[in-house]
Amino acid sequence: MKTTTSALFFLALTGFTILNAAENAVKSVTQQPSQITLIFDGGQMELRPINDRAIRLRYFDGKTAEIPSLVLPEKLPTPKFEVREDDKTITVAVAKMRAMVDRTTGVVSFQNAAGKVFLTEKKGPRSLISTTVQGQATFIVGQTFESPSDEKLFGMGQYQDGLWDWRGISLELRQLNTQIAIPMLISNKGYGLLWDNASRTEFNPPGAPIAMIAEEKSTETSAQGPTATEQLTAGAKANQIAPLLHGTFTTGAAGEYVFCTRDGDRQNDIAILVDDKQIAGVTNLWTPRAVVGKISLPANKTVTVTVRGGGSDVKLFARPLGDTTTFRSDCGEAIDYTVFYGPKLDDVVASYRAATGPAPLWPKWAYGFWQCRERYSSQQQILDTVAEFRKRQIPIDLIVQDWQYWGKHGWGSYEWDKSQYPQPADLLKGLHEQNVKFMISVWCNPNGQTGEDLKVNNMKIGEWIDIFDPKGREIRWKHINNAFFSIGTDAWWGDATEPGDPGTALLGKKLSTGPGDRVTSAYPLFASRSLYEGQRATDPNKRVVILSRSAFPGQQRYAAAAWSGDVNGNWETFQRQIPAGLNFCLTGLPYWTTDGGGFFHPKDQYTSADYNELLTRWFQWSTFCPILRIHGYQTETEMWKWLPDTQKNLLAYDRLRYRMLPYNYSVGARVTFQADTIMRALGMDFPDDAKAWNIADQYMFGPAFLVAPVTQAQSASRSVYLPAGTNWVNFWTGETQPGGQKITVAAPIETMPLFVRAGAIIPLGPDLQYATEKTADPIELRVYPGADGAFTLYEDEGDSYRYEKGAYANIPIVWNDKARTLTIGARQGEFPGMLKERTFHVVLVSPGHGTSIEPEPKSKEVSYKNSTVTVTL
Repeated sequence: MKTTTSALFFLALTGFTILNAAENAVKSVTQQPSQITLIFDGGQMELRPINDRAIRLRYFDGKTAEIPSLVLPEKLPTPKFEVREDDKTITVAVAKMRAMVDRTTGVVSFQNAAGKVFLTEKKGPRSLISTTVQGQATFIVGQTFESPSDEKLFGMGQYQDGLWDWRGISLELRQLNTQIAIPMLISNKGYGLLWDNASRTEFNPPGAPIAMIAEEKSTETSAQGPTATEQLTAGAKANQIAPLLHGTFTTGAAGEYVFCTRDGDRQNDIAILVDDKQIAGVTNLWTPRAVVGKISLPANKTVTVTVRGGGSDVKLFARPLGDTTTFRSDCGEAIDYTVFYGPKLDDVVASYRAATGPAPLWPKWAYGFWQCRERYSSQQQILDTVAEFRKRQIPIDLIVQDWQYWGKHGWGSYEWDKSQYPQPADLLKGLHEQNVKFMISVWCNPNGQTGEDLKVNNMKIGEWIDIFDPKGREIRWKHINNAFFSIGTDAWWGDATEPGDPGTALLGKKLSTGPGDRVTSAYPLFASRSLYEGQRATDPNKRVVILSRSAFPGQQRYAAAAWSGDVNGNWETFQRQIPAGLNFCLTGLPYWTTDGGGFFHPKDQYTSADYNELLTRWFQWSTFCPILRIHGYQTETEMWKWLPDTQKNLLAYDRLRYRMLPYNYSVGARVTFQADTIMRALGMDFPDDAKAWNIADQYMFGPAFLVAPVTQAQSASRSVYLPAGTNWVNFWTGETQPGGQKITVAAPIETMPLFVRAGAIIPLGPDLQYATEKTADPIELRVYPGADGAFTLYEDEGDSYRYEKGAYANIPIVWNDKARTLTIGARQGEFPGMLKERTFHVVLVSPGHGTSIEPEPKSKEVSYKNSTVTVTL
């Protein structure tokens, strides 16, 4: 059956599915060395063991040739697996999980090794709908899974709605500025699901469209007037006339209903109101095309619904929350997904990274402070700024050149405006002499010499590089290397990697790989690949650091982080960044950050007490993000520009970040060697605590810290939930509290609530002006009593890939709480420049002892000479 793509996409939007009505019974089974093939009347299924915790499923028509996955490497080693058959089922089992196919219905369920089901497809024919894209035959593909009422679903990338649990929520997986679409789902049931499709995708299609009538109505503000950070910024105005659309919706059964938009115009404001109560909305210079919210409604109730903003083409949809999870994509040759099992979420992430690639270790300097603003406009301005940082003794490791350094050469050109950057090699030399690294913004729509080279080689799709073609990536890197890397540039800012916000530049275009519709969401993956592979081929020893505005599964293998895009600098937006970041990191991509303080700032930002308070709270939180970075549109973001108390507080947390380098760098090593996660949703560490799964404004930073950012204006305290199963020590007071309770914690402006898990060992280094100023010696070991604990201190050269060949050292440290002994074990491994002897200052934390950013003067000094030392505290 054939129909148009646009018509089918509308069917997918509304939730209407055309299903293959063929018989679902299994007709035959064939076992091959790397997979099991099952034949049905209507298609063919392949079950491929990926590793001991992962099985991939592909279902297709049995005729269409397979196109290699963009996410999974073509050659993955096949783990040991077993096939079992009986009259009712066919089972494929790896060490930790199994996939079981019902012979009669074709339904696949996934079980742990003990046979307990943790995920099952919904019974019914599969969604494999014939269509054509640019004259090429393909399919609209979809699959629905059952989702019990006690399931909670996370991951899926980064969204600005402020929501946490995606169960039943409708999402449009489309790459946009401020929105990152990563089709990797994580469940509190202990599994992950990678939907391996890079075309435009609906997660839980939104239901039935609601007829809407247009009206215009003034948007009111409070009588007191908005604070500086509540105002719409960057051109949007408070009290603007916002377009309104009105309609009605009638419920069926009582329960939760999901309302969502599509096709918003991305201008300033979009919101959904049900009976005049706002349930969803985003205010920003550019908003998502789709926003979503849910609300509990009684049976057979007619409610009024309103969409504020979104433009004339915006559409509103509604449906019950339901008990299923559905993926549906515009095009693909097969239903293709991989299931990863834990049950610990760390094991899920480890299995995912084993399949899609490990995250390389960043250089030590990348865990320091990144100074960024929109924008530095000359070579001398950058050098003067760094000199001022050094003069004021404000720790810094990286300064960033944002866009428009290209001047007359044209948008995105990999060329310097020589009128403002006359000697870029001298710029890099001057920065490196001051021990500061340099990052530059590199877009994927270059003009100038690069653009001409791409055009001659037919490597441009409109304004964008055909980044999927090795030749396009080669040309891009050649020009980036000539202009930037060859003179010493240290890191890359991949701006606008969507591409063509709102993510439409490739739709309807023919690429080297075929229709652009099929690969549109994977553009940032290949944009990062071009930089990573280019740099590693040019200099195999200098570690790659990439910051990208968008991401896709597998991007961690290219040393790429993401940030949350051009977001507003106000309290509501700040609050929403925390669940956005936690969901992003749950997808298995470990490095993420934000524009510290937001991108759009109020006009009175430097003098506004409200904005200075917001910036302080945002910076405190950013200190406990994988990257500490500040930014701002038309803003001089340097620390000395703000109010005096703000300067003092920012400097204090900057110093704390540098003291934490031994801890942070060791945690970074855990990411690389153990597939760990830095920014950890509480459910990762406390899966048996039901309350922990519901918390989206707290998280663990590495194994030790419980972080509770203050996200309300003029707050001197906040409520903090201490997860059950352990005691918790207040970092600032040394007082111990039992877990499993909610407490109110003092939070004056200079203090963000911060707790440490009992038994934790935190290594703190000396005060530094930059990460490699001196070797971390002495190291202060803060021990938090109340439980046994352990930590491994990791060290290497700091910026080479020799660690991949074993050039690193680990020092195991163990705390025995009952005996009150700390054992610093024998060093394991070595590397060039390693300290042969060192000093530890051991501190047993107690009320008022070991509770400051400053080094603790009362400590027990330990001389360490590579052999085991035990000290009693």
